[in-house]
Amino acid sequence: MSKVSCREVYFIKASGPNVDYLINKVKAAVDEVGLPPKYDISVYKNVYACCGLSGTGLILEVTGPSEKKIRSIDLKAVSKILELCEKEGIEHHHFEPLEIG
Repeated sequence: MSKVSCREVYFIKASGPNVDYLINKVKAAVDEVGLPPKYDISVYKNVYACCGLSGTGLILEVTGPSEKKIRSIDLKAVSKILELCEKEGIEHHHFEPLEIG
């Protein structure tokens, strides 16, 4: 039976094109590394509003049979996001904890 993870990432001062850039780069990085059979990753844009703040973010979802492998794939994607944010000067605000269900 497949499990699905979800992690939300919120950005400060990141415009839509910056988030689109991150999404495309993370997808490209995943394609380069490759995913094991029976695993899939989805990365898409999210708009949030909380505590007087609003902005654009992204959501990472990893689907597959093993929770351990899902955590590993998620960690690689988060590492790539942090690397790109630093390289491109995109301020990241908050990474929500990984949820697997």
